[in-house]
Amino acid sequence: MKLEEWRRVAVVVENAWRGDWDEVRSAAYFALLEPYPVEQVERALHVIVRNGRPFLPTVPEIVAAIDGADSAGSATWDECWRLVRRVIKRRGRRGEAKAIEDLEQADPVVASWAATYGWGRLCGEEVEHPEYGAVTLRRLRESFEAHAERQRQRLHQGLAVEAVQRRSLSGPRKVDAAGLLGGAA
Repeated sequence: MKLEEWRRVAVVVENAWRGDWDEVRSAAYFALLEPYPVEQVERALHVIVRNGRPFLPTVPEIVAAIDGADSAGSATWDECWRLVRRVIKRRGRRGEAKAIEDLEQADPVVASWAATYGWGRLCGEEVEHPEYGAVTLRRLRESFEAHAERQRQRLHQGLAVEAVQRRSLSGPRKVDAAGLLGGAA
């Protein structure tokens, strides 16, 4: 994080929470948080705000929130499956939009997995079948775990990608055929 970025974050910290804040404290926070990208620090502060704590967060609290965000905070497979089953019972196959919304509120990674896998397809999986239900559950578990791992990787990579100019990431360019011919234009 750069000093200019920290100054903007420090103004938010100073004004969003109760507690003593001065230049010395700001400098100490910056010294300890400087290795983290500003995006991570800002996300961590958003997490702390949602927790409703009215007093200044300490540096260890901010770092813990950063570390928590890095793990993507996703549910285990058992937690995921309990949540999905509960929402399937409540919303059914036809309530896809509301079901994904319910999952999003509970766990964004589970919601993104369910949406990617396909809500209707997920609802139609025969996990209770006596012969191949266990195989189906294992396949679903592997799918979820792979998806959760991709989400963790995207979180880490996304922070680096945000710093790159977006137009340089837009894909292949049209070949300059005139340039390939050498001196002929």
